[in-house]
Amino acid sequence: MKSKHFKIHELVPKKMYEKYGEKAWRYVDVRLIESIDKLKEHFNLGTMTINNYFWGGSREWSGIRTPDSNYYSYGSQHSYANALDIVFSDYSAEEVRNYIIYNPHEFPYIKGLELGVSWVHLDVRNEDEIVFFKK
Repeated sequence: MKSKHFKIHELVPKKMYEKYGEKAWRYVDVRLIESIDKLKEHFNLGTMTINNYFWGGSREWSGIRTPDSNYYSYGSQHSYANALDIVFSDYSAEEVRNYIIYNPHEFPYIKGLELGVSWVHLDVRNEDEIVFFKK
């Protein structure tokens, strides 16, 4: 399954994209793809940025994190391609998080949300209810 709204280089780091190209979709959990497509359709003004290195931006590790990342952490949902950190241009992180929290039926796979940060960390961990955490 591929995303309707995002290219694979927005979800994987540069080396992975260069090595696998479009085949890198096989590493991204389909629950995550479905969740970000629904988010983009709801929060449809402006941009929804995950990785932007392809266009010369500084974000490379907001999707999958491999051991060559300074942000890599064993056991992190990012290291299993189950998590994304997203920045919205026209919506605050708090606004997006609150929408997810109060509309869980629209996002049944989102089971992890980080609180107190200026981006939206969401993940599709194996839980029955949404887990909230702070670093």
